[in-house]
Amino acid sequence: MRMLLATFLIFVCCQNAYSEDVTEVLMLGDTHFHKPSEFFRALKEPLWKSIDFVKGEDLSTPLDFSVTVESGEVNATTATPQEPASPPNSGGRQPGGFGGPIELGPDDVAAFDAPQDGFNKEHDGVPHGKLEMVEYESKTVGVTRKMQVYTPPGYTTEKNYPVVYLLHGIGGDENEWQREMTPNRILDNLISRGAAVPMILVMPNGRAQKDDRARGNIFASAPAFAVFERDLLDDVIPKIEAAYSVDKSREKRAIAGLSMGGGQSLNFGLTHLETFAWIGAFSPAPNTMPPEELVKDIAVTKARLKLLWISCGNKDGLIRISQRMHQFLKKNEIEHVWDIDGRGHDNEHWSRSLYWFSQNVFQDKRGATSKAGASVPTGNSPTGNQLTGKWTGTIDTQIGEQRYEYTIESKDGQVVGTAVMKLNGESYQSEITNVKIDDKSVSFEEKLKFQGADLLITYSGELKGDEIALTRKVGDFATEKFTAKRAK
Repeated sequence: MRMLLATFLIFVCCQNAYSEDVTEVLMLGDTHFHKPSEFFRALKEPLWKSIDFVKGEDLSTPLDFSVTVESGEVNATTATPQEPASPPNSGGRQPGGFGGPIELGPDDVAAFDAPQDGFNKEHDGVPHGKLEMVEYESKTVGVTRKMQVYTPPGYTTEKNYPVVYLLHGIGGDENEWQREMTPNRILDNLISRGAAVPMILVMPNGRAQKDDRARGNIFASAPAFAVFERDLLDDVIPKIEAAYSVDKSREKRAIAGLSMGGGQSLNFGLTHLETFAWIGAFSPAPNTMPPEELVKDIAVTKARLKLLWISCGNKDGLIRISQRMHQFLKKNEIEHVWDIDGRGHDNEHWSRSLYWFSQNVFQDKRGATSKAGASVPTGNSPTGNQLTGKWTGTIDTQIGEQRYEYTIESKDGQVVGTAVMKLNGESYQSEITNVKIDDKSVSFEEKLKFQGADLLITYSGELKGDEIALTRKVGDFATEKFTAKRAK
């Protein structure tokens, strides 16, 4: 079959690799292709062989090439027709362009309006933060690696700042966010008007291998994105906390990313809630693990998350990955932000997502409002949810060392629990009631049956992250102080 005037767009990144930022469907007549390589294989004459691409000295700028095929013949055994598009937002099946077909549900709508014009531009009178490239020794990879760091306007060592670890896509590196989405300008503008708290952004290279440049077959480096989990936890975070004035508590540490980095944010964030309290995934890619593997304990996840943010475009062929996570969270009543705008797998969506995410991260009391005017959730309600989960502690008493495991959970709007105490090889199970938490003050009661007597034991103390400094009173007989720690 011979076709005339088939025009398509190829995005060529500086390393001559196909980028995951390709969002256009390549078309030859009525046939759709999702990769340039598939298009060229469908032609009997490989026209691309006559095109010479010459790199300039500046390798940091992506290049757009529009190529018009005057004529060509499709190889029918290679071409794969796609279904015709349904009207936008019809809820029907649409060709997904990059990734695959799209099927939208009733939940798949935008939670926020488009940002105001100029949200990512430089403005007169707005103080600027500082961008710098930082080197660190990676024990994980065995080489010196680089990351880009943004410190907010007025940064001072007299204050400890929260930190967002912001991850790139499979075709990017430590420069992608800055090159394409200008997060420094977004943060400068938001901080200047009090819409975001002053924070540090860390933009590392999520491709944890010795040659971490995005060149050649970029998909072959996918395993290195999983290796980055250890590089982030063992090398990147310690370097940042040693070099900058940061708040080292998990409540002041966030992870977010786009595409492959969105998958990393879910994979690393949800399985390391002892490290991250705030998670943002912007159009997460297929490296995202199944929700059931990421959320093993529903109660603990609810208790420890400050904010879980998932966004995607309704023209993004990878939306099914976000939808699967959203449905799992909704089914298990795990609070989260679900924001589906009208974009594809592109820079505009990621800029918009960072704009709104930045206004809600590290803000317990306030945040940006949704299109409906409701405050975006930044925690979990019922009262006491900060306590839900398992805690362990050892108490030195007059009758010996008592090892406790407390399990606290929310049932029917009430916070209740059980305790298991081990003493001299014997185990005693008891009931926990009257659980109360006011800001960081904690109190509860334990009803323990011990050696034929019914004992009422009261606890009071202060919650500090993953620890509770407690005072335990056993009637009028004894008072002990100890620390309970959240079980990992």
